[in-house]
Amino acid sequence: MYKKIGWFLLFFSVILAGKSSAQELTAASSKELREALSDPNASVIKLQSGIYEGNFLIERKVHIIGDKGTRIIGSENGHVLTIAADDVIVENLEVEGSGSQNAGIYVTGDRAYLHHIALRNVFHGIYARDSYGHRFENNLITSFQSKDRHKGFGIYLVEAPNTAVKNNYFYHTQDGVYVSYSDFCEVMGNIMSKARYGVHTMDSRNVLIADNRVTESVNGLMIMQSNEVFILENYFYKNTENEGAGIFMYDTFDSKIASNIVRGNYRGMILENAQRNRLEFNQVQENDTGLEMGKNSNDNTIYLNNFSGNTRQIISEKDNRNLFSKDTYGNYFDDHPLLNLDHDHKVDFAYKSGDVFYQMADKEPLLQIFYQSPAVELWNMIEQYTPIPSDAFIIDESPLAEAAPVKQKEPKSEKRNVSPNRDSSIILFFFLIALTSLLILNYGRKHHEI
Repeated sequence: MYKKIGWFLLFFSVILAGKSSAQELTAASSKELREALSDPNASVIKLQSGIYEGNFLIERKVHIIGDKGTRIIGSENGHVLTIAADDVIVENLEVEGSGSQNAGIYVTGDRAYLHHIALRNVFHGIYARDSYGHRFENNLITSFQSKDRHKGFGIYLVEAPNTAVKNNYFYHTQDGVYVSYSDFCEVMGNIMSKARYGVHTMDSRNVLIADNRVTESVNGLMIMQSNEVFILENYFYKNTENEGAGIFMYDTFDSKIASNIVRGNYRGMILENAQRNRLEFNQVQENDTGLEMGKNSNDNTIYLNNFSGNTRQIISEKDNRNLFSKDTYGNYFDDHPLLNLDHDHKVDFAYKSGDVFYQMADKEPLLQIFYQSPAVELWNMIEQYTPIPSDAFIIDESPLAEAAPVKQKEPKSEKRNVSPNRDSSIILFFFLIALTSLLILNYGRKHHEI
């Protein structure tokens, strides 16, 4: 019996080894790449360093690996690489030359894994539509560099739920990542610069946006008509284009915004028709306006945030009703004088502001010429301490005596490590099977079993 098992394992290992080598093809030209893609037996295609011209279609499961310097240059008409099959892996390529409204890589198959790819001179970088379960990681993406050509999105998800977008680097795109009608997605650890919006969501639910860095854009985030969005531990810095904002939430409900650093933007955070959201442990500093509560932004809980160095800490429409403290914990305001006779965690009197000038300028825009004038600043300061005949639209009953602890991470730098070669692990696997079969054969001989 041992002899039969040993011979079977040895035969099986030889068959697998032969099958593995037969399924791996190497291409060195556009023609060879097309032939490999049409070969039904090829499961791995290795591309030698060089230029592959034209648009290519993947219609079955395959793993494409490029050597350093492998470039696929499209015809500037249509998508450069179209993935129409499930479970496709593409890594270590440079892709460029899409059509004016097309993508470097267009995905309609499920569970694509695209990593360590540089996409340049394309409209959209990666466009996934009517599919799910993708992983797009460690890619570099930029759109057309010419000023007379419209830019697309770095990664565009349309009805592509359960997709993870991680550790990519985007610059000079319209939006870094656009999540549209795509639930349960993750956008994590990305760096985005010089975009319209860093991350843009539309009609999506349960999206995690965490540990991203967005700079020099119009808005760091543009969250629209979305529910249950989790915005955690991001860094939004110098988003000042066209009076931009670190975070802009419009028609957004039941979401959590926590542990973000929102610094040096024109407006730190804007809520417009945003309801039942929770803002906590955010560092909002050195913005022109820290937090702007637009119309119909109600039932939001805003506490344990730090507002410091902002020209205007918080402004709000007067009809909004929000909670600025919870369980005797409010927010920290660096312009709120400290009076703490009982030496507890909060200042002894409430923080309040109606920002009368903001309300007047909203009705009469020409008054904006007096913005930041000494008279307006004096009026807002007096309003905090005297019962002047105006409504207080913002009241924090329990302002903090000291800043709340905000979790901070070091900004990520671009990483473009190529995934390790898997040939060694395959060889080791076959070696172990062969060794096991020989040991079983030897054991069977010693015991004279047939």
